[in-house]
Amino acid sequence: MSGPAIMLPSQGVLIAGLLLLAFALALLHRQQRPAVPAGRYSPRLAWARAGIYFCACLIVATLSGVLPQVLATPLATAAQLAEPRWWLLTGAATAVIVIGYGLIWPKGTFTDGRASHPLLAPSYGLVWGLCQGLWFLTIWTLIAGTGLGQPWVAVLSYLAIGGYNGVWHRYYWDIQVSPPHNYSEWNSRKVLLCHTPNLLVCLSHLALHGNAGLFVLWQGVALAFSAWAMRFPPWWDDYQAEAGRERART
Repeated sequence: MSGPAIMLPSQGVLIAGLLLLAFALALLHRQQRPAVPAGRYSPRLAWARAGIYFCACLIVATLSGVLPQVLATPLATAAQLAEPRWWLLTGAATAVIVIGYGLIWPKGTFTDGRASHPLLAPSYGLVWGLCQGLWFLTIWTLIAGTGLGQPWVAVLSYLAIGGYNGVWHRYYWDIQVSPPHNYSEWNSRKVLLCHTPNLLVCLSHLALHGNAGLFVLWQGVALAFSAWAMRFPPWWDDYQAEAGRERART
């Protein structure tokens, strides 16, 4: 799990490139938006919005020093790999992600007949999760910068990330980016059985062992499972539906 550090281009070059990409995606979004009726979901608009969000997460993570730190640090140290308690908590976190997002989350998810893209959808989800994981880790880093002890950092990070994630998905992401996919009676179950255990065990692992790269990787794997389960459509797909629509499971 350890290995050579990944080298980044200079911070200025990376941020400039991300800003240019976000600007190009914003122009594309502006060009495509008039063709989509209000309240309708469009894969082209969804990919543009997602790309802008990914760029924003990467810019913030770069400016905060989180991205360079993650890429320059091995996933685990030799001492950790020889520690049974580290393996126990790492295995627990991995099991929570795999069971929660690979088995439980799909039960509350409908696909609305969208085509399966076994390479593209999980790849999109992985990028989504890695970028969002870096953003979550930035929140952790900002709270840790206050000088509070690790237990308080973990508690406040859990509250901040959980609150952000709930509002962000409820009022934007699951309407403007993700296609309709939620069974309405499963909203609270996904929070209780997937999202809450994810944050609890992964933040606990981060507080106890400091493996920032693993924390980000777990978020990437979680959303790779989610994107696959909802059959996230490619940008060229002509799928359209009422944005954010939920349905009852029959």
